[in-house]
Parts: sequence; C-alpha cells; structure tokens
Amino acid sequence: MNQAMKNKQYLLFLLVIVISITKSTAQVPVMKEPRHKPVLVNNYVRLLDVHINPGDTTLYHIHATPSVIVFISKSTIGAQKMGEAPSAANAVLPAQTSFANYGANPITHRVFNAGENIFHVMDIELVRKEPSADSCAALTNVATTINEKLVRVYNFDVSHQQPFIAAKNNCAHLLVCISGEINTPAKKLQAGDYIFYDPGKSISITNNQEQGATCVMLELK
Repeated sequence: MNQAMKNKQYLLFLLVIVISITKSTAQVPVMKEPRHKPVLVNNYVRLLDVHINPGDTTLYHIHATPSVIVFISKSTIGAQKMGEAPSAANAVLPAQTSFANYGANPITHRVFNAGENIFHVMDIELVRKEPSADSCAALTNVATTINEKLVRVYNFDVSHQQPFIAAKNNCAHLLVCISGEINTPAKKLQAGDYIFYDPGKSISITNNQEQGATCVMLELK
C-alpha cells in the first residue's frame, strides 16, 4: 500500500472518530430527540411519547419547559447531565409521576435504559405561561399527587362497573391510561393511550373488564 492510500485511510478513520464524538455530544431540543415523539400539541401541552429500547441511550437533549413526567412501564433507567458522570440506574414504576420546573431550571441530559424491556414514559410539556383567570377547583373524589401553577395531577383506579365521573369545569384535562382498559364516550383506551378534553367538557370513564385499570389525569389550569 502506497503512502497516499495510507494517508487517505487515516483521514477517513479520523473523520469517523469526529462524527462519533459529535453524535455522542450533540444537543437538541427535547422535541427533536428521535425517541421523543410529539403526539399531541395544542395551547396547553406538548405531549412527547418516549420509547427507549433496552441498552439504548438518547441523544443529549435540552429541557426548557415545565413538564409533568408520567411513567407507563416498569423499567430501570439512568440519566447523565452534560458534563457530569452518569447517575446510577433506578427502577421506575407504572403510574409514577413527577413535576420538573425546567422553565426555571433548564437541563441538558441524556437518558439510558438499563433494563430488559422497552422504557415507556410520557414527557408532557406545559406550554402556557399563566393559568386561566377563571381556573377550576380541585376534584374531590380522587387524590391530588401534584399541584403546581399550571397543573394538577390525579392518580386513580377505575374498578369493574364502577365509573369515574368528573363534572365539566373551566380546566382542560389530559387523561392517560396506565394499565388495564377503560372506555370513554369518545374511544377505548389501553395502557399508553390518552385523550384530551377541552375546557367545559365532562369526563366519564367506565371499565367493563374484570381487571382494574389505573389512570393518571392532568388538570390543566
């Protein structure tokens, strides 16, 4: 092999290394990260449906909008903030929820799936700047798990032939089915499905299955 060919191969090798390093450290807005799929965008929320395969790691991505995180799967995951060591992997459970005020405290990180099943989570960005002046009172027939400026979050079960009903009010709602199967007048929902209710819409949920169902509902102020 002559020297020119060796030089060409060496330059190609360097190019591959540079591309690999660039891909591993690239930063993108969270909605542009390939595993974060925008499935619902309106005046209240930007719902990113996230699936990460076992052993996979997302790109570094930027969170800069207040968010509610709703875990759908039982998984083992970890994260790594830009410029820091990875966190230890931890277990998360279906229906587990958290609020992150990324608007005040943006972060850039990547997430990895250290488990053996697909990690499924919803990152629900709250896009309004202020709540409505005539925002609604909290529901009293379910437990409130999160109460923030723009959102309340409820976690509840729907038993066989024991419907859940919420009267219409001035808030919008996002209902997520975590497990089991439920019916609404508009459609049937299974684990990982969702439905959005505009303000002024009543909510009626039934469960025709013997197995109970678990739901998380965001009340959008």
